[in-house]
Amino acid sequence: MKRSYQCSKGLSKDEVFATQNELNLGYLNLQDEMFEQAKQNFQLALSFDRNCADAYWGLMLEKFKIKDEDDLFSYPTRYRKVVETKEFKKAFEFANDQQKEIYKNLLDRIAKIEEGENY
Repeated sequence: MKRSYQCSKGLSKDEVFATQNELNLGYLNLQDEMFEQAKQNFQLALSFDRNCADAYWGLMLEKFKIKDEDDLFSYPTRYRKVVETKEFKKAFEFANDQQKEIYKNLLDRIAKIEEGENY
């Protein structure tokens, strides 16, 4: 799934630039399965924007070694545990309405797969 990643509101231009840069690098590193580097990128993003929902979401993906949000659907039973992680809880806490909708749709899709519905 390709989408744009967002910072929280009220940041300076420099903080937005730095956060966006680290988010983009983090998600690219996830895709390349460079999980430790992705983790560092997301942690750096949080050093610029401590309320960055997409950085917490990236840390949750990294924790489960998920290279792309679409991979959540490969093993829905394994990944249903994402909602129990502190990273997921932080992502949802700081998410804006659009991000919450994205996260909720992903989790709803996992639940439907678990119930035997087609993807």
